Amino acid sequence: MASRLTNQATDAAPDLFPGTGRHRTMLFPRRRTTPRTARNFVAATLTEWGETARLDDMRLCTSELVTNAVLHGAPVGRLILVRVESLDEQLRIEVHDSGESPPKQRVPEESAVDGRGLLIVAATAESWGVKERKGPGKCVWAAFDRVKNGAASLPPHTTGPQGGTS
Repeated sequence: MASRLTNQATDAAPDLFPGTGRHRTMLFPRRRTTPRTARNFVAATLTEWGETARLDDMRLCTSELVTNAVLHGAPVGRLILVRVESLDEQLRIEVHDSGESPPKQRVPEESAVDGRGLLIVAATAESWGVKERKGPGKCVWAAFDRVKNGAASLPPHTTGPQGGTS
């Protein structure tokens, strides 16, 4: 069965004006190997953009969010969309799936072998959250402040001619 989740993630992302940021998306099948391939996609994208100050943290959060989508979010036969955004003040990783249940941060028993993914994301990223999609499912995201990453903010974007008035 084909997924209704498409490569268009604009309904779950903040509106971008031309030049204020950049993004890249990729669709992944719901497989056990998807967290690894999504991590590699995010790392390659951020490296290409020169955004490597906290690359390991962003890879870790990608892995946790995509693992949750594979295990709990995307129904069998559906796809998972991963979006990487470089905005003025932050870098953002989004994971979209067509599952309806929101993720739940929990405190697992000390001896539990799972259940720590969102705790790791909360401890690693500056912020994270869940956003509904216009279509099926949800978007779970993690954001990393550019200043904390050691990166300068993107230069301001102008939409019209510059010049003073006298």
